[in-house]
Amino acid sequence: MVSIEYKQNRAVIDGRELFYKVAGEGKLLLIVHGWGASSMSWMEIVEEMAGKGFKLIIPDLPGFGKSPSPDETWGTENYADIVSKLIKELDLKDFCLLGHSFGGGISLRIATENKNVRKLILCDAAIVREERLDLRQKISKALANIGSRFVSKDFPAYRFFEKFIYKLAGANDYYKASPVMKEVFKKVVSEDLRFLLPKVEQPCFIIWGSEDKATILEDAYFLNKEIKGSELKIIKGGRHNPYKTHPKEVAEAIISFLNK
Repeated sequence: MVSIEYKQNRAVIDGRELFYKVAGEGKLLLIVHGWGASSMSWMEIVEEMAGKGFKLIIPDLPGFGKSPSPDETWGTENYADIVSKLIKELDLKDFCLLGHSFGGGISLRIATENKNVRKLILCDAAIVREERLDLRQKISKALANIGSRFVSKDFPAYRFFEKFIYKLAGANDYYKASPVMKEVFKKVVSEDLRFLLPKVEQPCFIIWGSEDKATILEDAYFLNKEIKGSELKIIKGGRHNPYKTHPKEVAEAIISFLNK
C-alpha cells in the first residue's frame, strides 16, 4: 500500500467552520463518518482507494475532528443540512456517497433529497433505532437507576460510578462527549429513519460486519430488503467498524461497486 497525501481544507458554512480532507483524483466519493470518529478514521480506506482512480472527500462533522460543536442540540436532519451545503459549496455533481453508522443516517437523508448522488453506500448504518438491550446493558441500566436514587452527583465517587456504568453499557462515547454533544447523542439515537429506505432511488451497496453488536446484522438484511435492488456484502469477522479492521476487503468491495 502506497502512502497517499491528502489536503486539509476549511469551509465556512452559515458562519460555522467545517474542516474536510481531500485525497486522490477521479470518481468522487464523499464519506460521512460515524459517531466518535472523524476524517482521520478513514485514512486506511484513503490509502487503499485514492491512487486507484478515486477522489475522496471526508468532512469532520460538527463536534468531531477539527470542526467545532453545534451551539444547540442537532439531529441527523441538521447534520444532513450542513453536509448538503458543503456539497453545494464544493459544487459536487455526479458523486457517490458513503455513510458509516451515525453517518449512514445522515447519508440516507441526503441521498433521498439530492439527485446528484449517483450511488449510495451504507456501512453498518444506524437507521433502525429501537431499544435492544443485551444482558450487560440491562444490568448497567438497572445499576444506573439504583445509583441515581442512592448516589448523589456531589458524592466524590459519583464520577467513577458514572464512568463504570457507561463503560459497562458500551456507551463510552456518550460518557466522553461534551454537554452539548451528549444532548446531540440522545437526540440522534432516538431518530428512527426506516421510513426513508423505500425512497432510495440510487444503486445502493450495504456493507456490514458479521459481528457488529452496535447495529446488529439483522439490520443489514432489513435494509437490503427495504431498499429495492440493493446489494449486500457481509464482512466476516468484522464488527461495527469493518473499514478499520478489514480495510483492504472493504475498499475492494467499494471499488468493485463503484466501478460497475
